[in-house]
Amino acid sequence: MKLLLTFAVVIGLSPTLHADWIIIQKTRTKGEDKTMTIKVKGDLIRSDLGTSMTALMNAKDGTAQMFIHKNKSVMKVNADTLKTAAGLANKLLGGSEAPAKPKATGEKVKVGEWDTEIYTWEGKIGSGKFYVAKDFPNFPELNKVMDKLSKSMSNPMSAMFPSNTDFPGMVVRSEMSAIGTMSKTELVSAKEEAVSDDEFKAPEGYKELKMPSLPGGLGK
Repeated sequence: MKLLLTFAVVIGLSPTLHADWIIIQKTRTKGEDKTMTIKVKGDLIRSDLGTSMTALMNAKDGTAQMFIHKNKSVMKVNADTLKTAAGLANKLLGGSEAPAKPKATGEKVKVGEWDTEIYTWEGKIGSGKFYVAKDFPNFPELNKVMDKLSKSMSNPMSAMFPSNTDFPGMVVRSEMSAIGTMSKTELVSAKEEAVSDDEFKAPEGYKELKMPSLPGGLGK
């Protein structure tokens, strides 16, 4: 169950766009730094979390595969299974209420090349600080598609945090505290760039993991 929910979160971070895009983020959770590279080609999405894990998803039909490189294993799920797992997580975390909206602080700070304004947020399961670049190219498109995919895949955390479209710009850095865990994410780059079809081919020689058993018979 824990692995399946992790999969939902990873997929929920990945946008779906009509053009080809390459998005790179740096993350720090529990003192561990990793780089997430997201490659998008139409409805096909590849998300690499450092060198430990690769997720491949087809946003059109909701199918997805997560490859764990250390033990060369793969988990395959469909949209119904992922949504069931996400629904269980929402019930456990009490995510039935609409999340509070982020608030502008008026504080300005430079993040990399971007001039940003800091927004803060507090909710039932955590709090956060967001650095928003209001002049980021194509930010309305990027924000909308990131929210659309997160909701369509029922990311178990998406209903409890602000939506990307709640911000008047692109969040280029976020500092979050949720369920006792601190995390920091910083956008390195987001570029419209050609992505090869080969990026979405599944690696060979991986053993499929048995799906966790979920209520209703899903995941068996």
